[in-house]
Amino acid sequence: MKRRFVMWAVALSLALLPSAAAARPVKIGFGGGLSVPVSDAKDAFKNGFHGKAMVKWDAPALPLALRGSVGYSQLDLKSLAPGVDGKGTILSGLANVSYGFPVGPVKPYIIAGLGAFNVKTEVGDTSGSETKFGIDGGAGLEFKLGGIAAFVEGRLENIFTDQGLSSALGSTQEFKTLIIPVTFGIFF
Repeated sequence: MKRRFVMWAVALSLALLPSAAAARPVKIGFGGGLSVPVSDAKDAFKNGFHGKAMVKWDAPALPLALRGSVGYSQLDLKSLAPGVDGKGTILSGLANVSYGFPVGPVKPYIIAGLGAFNVKTEVGDTSGSETKFGIDGGAGLEFKLGGIAAFVEGRLENIFTDQGLSSALGSTQEFKTLIIPVTFGIFF
């Protein structure tokens, strides 16, 4: 009898734990995925990867959320010359606001924000680094999995650079740095 009571108590606790965790307004998240350069950046860089750590605050009784994130992206340079390798890295800090459309277990949302981007390019022994401001915006889907929320989102990051990630190349032409990160992640 006592064993059966303990089993029921554990089962009930586990059943209630996800709903209690889901009700928390502040959540921690991690994600990563593919970084796709577009516009001028696609002529210089191959597709790359990124990772992010996030903190999200869901506004009570409203479909709004505030999110802060720190991210790292890496993109390899397309062939410059035989035997010459290079890469571009981006370290970012962003503040975003999202608006969710609660329509069931799958919640679509739109997201927009601004932040700082440290862009660095390394070509052989030459490197250049600069910090610029930028904006981003996009859309995503969030899936509830008990106390965990999984998400997939795509954004357009527009880094306000005059030479973009090509500053280490000594380019004097204007270069737009537009990256589309496609992120898969979780919040708990």
